[in-house]
Amino acid sequence: MRRNWLLAAVALAMSVSTSGCAVVLLGNAFPAGSSSPQNRYGFEMSDADRYLADSAAFVRGLDPCGFLTEDDLAPLGAVVQLRPDGELSTCSASLKPAKSSATDSVSIDLNGYQPTPDDPRFEQITIGGEQVFLEDSSRGSCRISFPLRDEFDGATPGAMDGFLTESGRSFATIDVYRADADACAAATTVAETALGLLKDPPLRADSKYNLPLAMKDPCAVLEHLPATWTVGRWNPPAAPYRCHFTASSSTFEDNLVMLDVTLTYVDADLRSTDSETVRQGGYTVDTRALDSSCFADIVLGNPVLGMPENDDTAARFARTVPTLSVLADDCESATALAVAAAGVLTG
Repeated sequence: MRRNWLLAAVALAMSVSTSGCAVVLLGNAFPAGSSSPQNRYGFEMSDADRYLADSAAFVRGLDPCGFLTEDDLAPLGAVVQLRPDGELSTCSASLKPAKSSATDSVSIDLNGYQPTPDDPRFEQITIGGEQVFLEDSSRGSCRISFPLRDEFDGATPGAMDGFLTESGRSFATIDVYRADADACAAATTVAETALGLLKDPPLRADSKYNLPLAMKDPCAVLEHLPATWTVGRWNPPAAPYRCHFTASSSTFEDNLVMLDVTLTYVDADLRSTDSETVRQGGYTVDTRALDSSCFADIVLGNPVLGMPENDDTAARFARTVPTLSVLADDCESATALAVAAAGVLTG
């Protein structure tokens, strides 16, 4: 789903950005490797820009699984699996209720969707003194979205072509599925606990799961691009594991291209087999060419397991692989950026 969104967004951005000169919307950019003064990533940053970047760093420092403790989940059922769930910002628990043969679930995403106040799917309620959004699907599932930070108090930055800047508030979402019980009552309890933990939040540094790259900043690659590349635009991210920017280089005819760097954990059984493998810069790169874009993936760590001591079957399905994924307009650009980013993220 997220990759489909990325393809649509990239198509929109590139339709706007691939003509004309490189114009810096959010600050003054310098060529890659430049020794010119810089605020961050080679860009001068406004207060709003800095807030967005700091929000991303704040979320990278949190442990999603720390918000789903076994003690807090025990009233909902026996925890048979608790694990990082496919992406660095998520964690999921599978539960066996005492009076049901069904399997229920609770999950959290620290890079969740921020609802708009006029979205008819959501009801605004108050939990722990905080305004949150509740979505009751009426089919045994319920979602609550809540802010992780206060909203930025000041002028907001503009947009970079098709990519609108985030508020920087960093919303989390809690999703609960219960086959034979009230999902929203459980979601409210879990959300109340999570909001209370934000006063002294669980940190990545204390997590029992060894997640390589989890605290790495993907935008750090902006200062370590190939020497011939020049960054034209950059969008300060509130998303912790994504970096959007445009760059030009003689290797791709001085056109602006949209490059997307995303850190994900991909289930080994779900990884695409429709790819070509190349070796570059000491890395094995899997490329998948599409109509007007290309993904380049590099595995950057060993598989991560969740709760193998509790359930062997659950542990097998909890196996995920730390992967760097880059989306660009062609495979040459995607591979070059993936190799550069891999060097930064593992260095």
